[in-house]
Amino acid sequence: MGNKKSRTPKKRLLKQKSLMLHGLGLVTGDPTIKINYPFLFHPGVQISVTEPGEAKWVYLMLPLSMGDLITEVKIASFRSDMGSLISLIRLVEQRMPISATVLFDDKLDRENTSASVISTPCHVLVTKSIFLKLCMNFTSTEDIIEIGSIEVKYIPEYESIEYIEKKELKEEKQKMLAFELEDTPSEALRHKPSLSDIFFFNKLKKDKQVF
Repeated sequence: MGNKKSRTPKKRLLKQKSLMLHGLGLVTGDPTIKINYPFLFHPGVQISVTEPGEAKWVYLMLPLSMGDLITEVKIASFRSDMGSLISLIRLVEQRMPISATVLFDDKLDRENTSASVISTPCHVLVTKSIFLKLCMNFTSTEDIIEIGSIEVKYIPEYESIEYIEKKELKEEKQKMLAFELEDTPSEALRHKPSLSDIFFFNKLKKDKQVF
């Protein structure tokens, strides 16, 4: 797990773009979370719960390309009560469906007003499918957290696809080599001479000395 906030060269920042998304794309598999989509009286996405608690997660897929570099995430939000809040912003990458890798975590310790734009700088290179995760804490079933605009700042084609693929191939080879070294006896053990080999070797040596 990383918390990458490395500096990005100023020349690269000039090429920075903004991906403008909306809370409309948020989804969850948590049955205790209710997502109410925009309506006449609330243009944002309202999130509430049937059971109060921490670690209420919602997810948003980010339509970025391999090689793009994410530099900042901004979330416009409103909360009906100061006790309920977005507590953590996370970026996760995934290829195989059985696992995912956390690339970036930002625990939001700072105080925010009821209506605010949460901003978190980062330095995350896109190499696989990537999505944004928001962790929310709810103190009451009556509370609502409403999400509006979600802006993702990024530098397109920060690294070439060829470079990323070569890097991944090198990492895979290193993993395979480490696996083979763990499971395969060392060369010294595999070629350790037997007692009969030592006997015939010593006999051959004596015969050579006689001649």
